[in-house]
Amino acid sequence: MKKIFYAFIVFSLILFQNTASAEDTVKRTSPEIKAMRSITGAECLEHVSFLAGDECSGRGPASEGFDLAAEYIAERFAEMNLKPAVNGESYFQEFAIDRNFLSDDNILELQITLPQSDTLIIRYDMEKDFLPVGSAKNVEINSDLVFAGYGITSPENNWDDYADIDVKGKIVLVLRGVPPIEDADFGRLFSLRYKTRFAMDAGAVGLLVVGNPIGSISYKQNIPAVVIRESVANDMFKGSGYSVNTMKEKIKSEGKSLAMTLPHRVRLNIDSELVQDQVTANIAGYIEGRDPKLKDEFIVVGAHADHVGQIGDLTFYGANDNASGTSTVMEIAEAFATADTLPRRSVLFIAFSGEEMGLLGSKYYCENPLFDIKKTKAMINLDMVGIGDDAFMIVGGHTYPDFAKIYDQCSERYVQIPIRRRWTSSNSDHYPFHESGIPSVFMYTIGEGPSTYHTPRDLPDTLDPEVMESVGRLNFGVIWKLANMDKVSFKYVEKKDD
Repeated sequence: MKKIFYAFIVFSLILFQNTASAEDTVKRTSPEIKAMRSITGAECLEHVSFLAGDECSGRGPASEGFDLAAEYIAERFAEMNLKPAVNGESYFQEFAIDRNFLSDDNILELQITLPQSDTLIIRYDMEKDFLPVGSAKNVEINSDLVFAGYGITSPENNWDDYADIDVKGKIVLVLRGVPPIEDADFGRLFSLRYKTRFAMDAGAVGLLVVGNPIGSISYKQNIPAVVIRESVANDMFKGSGYSVNTMKEKIKSEGKSLAMTLPHRVRLNIDSELVQDQVTANIAGYIEGRDPKLKDEFIVVGAHADHVGQIGDLTFYGANDNASGTSTVMEIAEAFATADTLPRRSVLFIAFSGEEMGLLGSKYYCENPLFDIKKTKAMINLDMVGIGDDAFMIVGGHTYPDFAKIYDQCSERYVQIPIRRRWTSSNSDHYPFHESGIPSVFMYTIGEGPSTYHTPRDLPDTLDPEVMESVGRLNFGVIWKLANMDKVSFKYVEKKDD
């Protein structure tokens, strides 16, 4: 009897193993899994190495470097047999932009008057000590210097850093951030855009903002704003009895704005030129769906291909921002193109231009869609996905909770990396689609890595190819599901003020 029982157990185990093995084989050989496994970190990094290499010169829109990157992406789309999205003939959706070009002849000097009327001149180094903001206009200034707190005017918060100081015709030094006032809500008034506007409205001719100098690019010109390091600002406070930290502490302890004339002068030269009507392009190709009833519906997958480009001799290579996202989108596109089975819906892949200048390419697409915008069922945007696998952030995950649930399911199945959520925001190319009524999310990665954001140190060798591989495979799984569901419809949840 025992022999029969043991024989039954062995037979059952063999049957179970064979069944499990058969199920694993089906999974491994399914069109979805086979295509997904074609996405590799090595191939992602190969694309990044070109896009963030010397030839592409930082991919500034309306530059030879960006055009070279765009040709590279279009050639890869053609090799994958993606259909050209522009009238069935071209991958390039061209549009015109204005661009403010900054050269390397930018000067920041502090002039300290010494006894016997001598003057000590300290000249600062670009990028090491300061960087002009992308919208800085061409100027040559030698001016008195005034300190104006945080450089913010906010009647709603009973705050005006310019109320007690005359800054007309002068250069203004301001702190980064917002005043540390309880129960105040300054919103986005911390941004350079607002601080520049407040300085202009007060009559200043130049603006120095304490912070970490990073590269930026713009389609317009304003008064010259320059980001300076704290050490430079402390030089400018010498002789006043204050430093950056002591001034912050005084403002916090007194709970009011503090402004003063500083004892030194500043020479500021900015070499820039606003060039109008320059041509750039989004690069777009698509996989046509196989279902006659659903192929006119689209899932859009995008990433911005542009970056800051060059400021004089400095090149901002943009490996993580956003050659990582662009390369991962290319790998996802190739996986779809080589799958044994086409998806039911069509999938449109776009590499946007002009994101760094204010989402210009994605805005242009939504205003001039290549396919019926009402039949775009969802949009996924990848931006800065080359460093950090602690978690993947879904911006818009709270706004479209059912959309985020698909990420939870696919992460558990494919990559086992935690998914986190934020409300939607206006900081990347998903946002114009969101404003057009399309469920849209933006993914970036979270984890330790070098601090290279908008610096010349954002290089391919700082990225982790395994992270891009995981991002690519996860998003492939999500897109595959979206492209094959009977119906794509996500509830929109409005963010409520706390």
